[in-house]
Amino acid sequence: MTVRWIEATMQIRARPREFVFTPGADTVADNIESAEGFMRIVSYNILNGGEGRADPVAEVIEAQRPDVVALIEADVPATVERIARRLSMDFVVGAGKKHACALLCRWPIAESINHAALVESLTGSFLEASVQDPSGLEWPVGVVHLPAGATEGDEEARLKELAIVLDSFKEHRRANRPHLLCGDFNSNAPYQRIDPARCKIKTQEAWKKNGGKLPRRVIHALMEAGYLDTYHALHDEEFELIGSFDTQHPGQRVDYIFSFAVEPAKIKDARVEQDRLAKYASDHYPIFAEIG
Repeated sequence: MTVRWIEATMQIRARPREFVFTPGADTVADNIESAEGFMRIVSYNILNGGEGRADPVAEVIEAQRPDVVALIEADVPATVERIARRLSMDFVVGAGKKHACALLCRWPIAESINHAALVESLTGSFLEASVQDPSGLEWPVGVVHLPAGATEGDEEARLKELAIVLDSFKEHRRANRPHLLCGDFNSNAPYQRIDPARCKIKTQEAWKKNGGKLPRRVIHALMEAGYLDTYHALHDEEFELIGSFDTQHPGQRVDYIFSFAVEPAKIKDARVEQDRLAKYASDHYPIFAEIG
């Protein structure tokens, strides 16, 4: 096992220190060969670090055979390392003020930056990393966790933090560079069909406070910026009733994998994984996408 502490520069900003694990060149090379031509992504909020649940969380992820994994609330380094070892993946962790997020990958992680350590106004976590696919193409990936809450005031706070995320990725958009934003956005899409009776009690209370609705402006802003919800790209209105949160009352989908500058035809698969083990491994179901 090789452990590195990164302390370098990206453009004109000092990169905050991040924890990175590399399982070994032979293992990474084997995985690159097996994954050529496709990229399989999982985004998963593992609930308060996943402590004591590393093995069931890893089993849920492993069943998806991913190449790239975004972990939200990756607060316990030993748990992240255990999951990464089981998946034979590199990983990098970026701590925020309340929670951390992590990126795990079968392929080399070229560089990373923990935006949450650079921007004082970010209360959530926001990690950016570039991964190199088997063809040599570098994919910038943003792992995002926006503040929770279902009121309009909560949505306003998320919009302010989303503006920081979008600003950080503006050069990628200007260059029309393919990239991904994934994680727990704690917001609902304009096209989601939400039955409040299927949501947790706190969300039902917010629904009433908001006048019979839940906020949807954050996802609308991402769409306006040119991002494509990979799940929505493949599924019709009926599937928009499928939720990722929470696992006991899955009335909302607040977890997303967004792509930019990726042709919709290249999105081969997308789903919310709701198997029995996933129901108890965390309070969120993982979301999956395949691009190829």
